[in-house]
Amino acid sequence: MVLSGIDQHRWVLGLERMDRALSVLGHPERSYPHVLVAGTNGKGSTCVYLERILLNSGMFTGTTLSPHVSRFAERFRIGGVEADPHELETIRGEIEPMLVSIGLTYFEWCVVLAAVLFQRHGADAGIFEVGLGGRYDASNALDPTISVITEISLDHTDFLGASIADIAGEKARIARPGRPLLTTATGEALEVIRDHARRIGALFEAVSEPCTAPGVMEANAQAYNAALAVRAARMMGADPDEARIGHALRTAFLPGRIEKVGRRVIMDVAHNSSSVLVLVEHLRAKGFEGAGVVGILADKDYRGMVASLGRVCSHLFIASVGSPRSWGMREMQSVQDLGDMTICESITDAFGRALQADGAVVVTGSFHTVAEVRELLICRGWPA
Repeated sequence: MVLSGIDQHRWVLGLERMDRALSVLGHPERSYPHVLVAGTNGKGSTCVYLERILLNSGMFTGTTLSPHVSRFAERFRIGGVEADPHELETIRGEIEPMLVSIGLTYFEWCVVLAAVLFQRHGADAGIFEVGLGGRYDASNALDPTISVITEISLDHTDFLGASIADIAGEKARIARPGRPLLTTATGEALEVIRDHARRIGALFEAVSEPCTAPGVMEANAQAYNAALAVRAARMMGADPDEARIGHALRTAFLPGRIEKVGRRVIMDVAHNSSSVLVLVEHLRAKGFEGAGVVGILADKDYRGMVASLGRVCSHLFIASVGSPRSWGMREMQSVQDLGDMTICESITDAFGRALQADGAVVVTGSFHTVAEVRELLICRGWPA
């Protein structure tokens, strides 16, 4: 394990440790322009769309995403290819003696590793996905050339605030004076972000029209994520034509994001109400007919998520997931009035039952849910 011995769940407010670490390392992130992407949903998709567009335009990219679904190395991509875990281990071994006294958290280590990795590979552009929020996220210790904010909705309210305005205010802090800030946010969130940009002198731009290039996914949110990526790519110096944009969007891949395995199984890490609605919209557009395997964290709007999925799935097989934050029997029993469903012993049990039913199977509700089923399908060879 690249980051063995570091608590993955430890999260500490403040950028002081990151500032010290980057300074000690000589600021590797300053050797290439980079884009910082925040938002409630669609961050990963926007990052990968941007990556593919830049690559198709002849630029060499480094991209870091979070969290991973199956393997730690998924978080790091060089030229669109997953990084070598041995190289990540080597980098940690080389720089850890310089950083040991700082006490970096797990995610801070991820950002530092990415910054160094991209420098060593001579990246023309770095793409960093914000982990949580914006203001205090480790990635905000960077100095982005362009800041991007995707759609904003209520999520992580215990950390970011209980209102859309609060959450937008936290995410707006990734903007920099005199540099572009792009967003597809709407309504109150848009106003908060625009006001912050005006106060600090950022070059604000609202991306209000969806991308219409061939290859954009049917789900409306993805068309806006693609539009953000196209605009950011052009600001980074790329000048892609419609054909290159279309090819980039068709070839973009992110594990667990409307990922199809075999003829029957669709996996998506939708983990809050708004991302589930996007998934449901996509399933309807594709004429989905089948069952759902669902595992949700207890601090999410699980009733809203289950209600949405119940409108497109003939039956739901629900179970707890491998996280201390998972919903339990009480929460699962409380949603049984929302549709035809079975409470199962585990996600593995739920998936096995779903495969026995007729039709397709959608696996969703959390990263944990998708990770467990991906393990069954890809590593253990379960039929799909």
